[in-house]
Amino acid sequence: MNNEKSMQPVQESQWSKEELRLEIEKARVAMVEAEGELAAEQAAVNAFRMHCRLKLDDLVDQMLQQRSTKEALLAELALMRQGIDPAFLDDDDDPLTDEPWTDEPLQEDEPLLPTETPRDKAAEKTLFRELARRFHPDLAASAFERSYRTTIMAAINSAYAEGDSEALYDIAGELTPQEVAALSQISNREVRRARQSINKMRRLENKAKRQLAALRRENTARLWQRVQALDEHDEDGWSVLRRELEQVISRRQDEIDQLNKQIEMLREQVE
Repeated sequence: MNNEKSMQPVQESQWSKEELRLEIEKARVAMVEAEGELAAEQAAVNAFRMHCRLKLDDLVDQMLQQRSTKEALLAELALMRQGIDPAFLDDDDDPLTDEPWTDEPLQEDEPLLPTETPRDKAAEKTLFRELARRFHPDLAASAFERSYRTTIMAAINSAYAEGDSEALYDIAGELTPQEVAALSQISNREVRRARQSINKMRRLENKAKRQLAALRRENTARLWQRVQALDEHDEDGWSVLRRELEQVISRRQDEIDQLNKQIEMLREQVE
């Protein structure tokens, strides 16, 4: 019954030309503002990323090399404690990928590094399930609606299989089957086109807002925000970041030295 009710013809008289014009203009302004804010912040973060390469790349490279070294040493130490000589491992045997060889976690207390945010697979899975519930063809109330649902569901499955989270979020902004059905009931072509235009601009506005939110979660953008905040408090943001990285590098080197000593002690015991 509810589906039948949603499919009743739309009362087109509720939209006057002036009301449609005002709504179109409002949607256009909101879309332009959202896209403008995104473009401005993207430009600022990209410029900041270039400065990061000039001012921090030497320290970042050193930190990443230390991280790799520490991971290798932890794996070697774990193998030796289990009585396995790493020298007898085949080249194809990678103890870092087969299983967690140690319960000792890597310290993640270093400052933010200018790298991209890793994929959030849990969020992708949640979004996939939400979209599947919204667009599943079995929920269609008509052949027209089933066709639309089937097309969108195919796009959802493809995006999820490829791990394309951006495509999933784009699909989340698509018209719901109910909205598509409502539009199909508008006989006045001018009104229908106006509503389609409004819906399109709202989708573009929402897309820009989602992209801005994602941008602000990236490490580079978060670093940019932090440097801005430091500068506003009369601190040299770049100097603060370099000092923090240098402190972490020094602490990490001490950890690496300790691991090397432990490995050497175990080797002496074996010999």
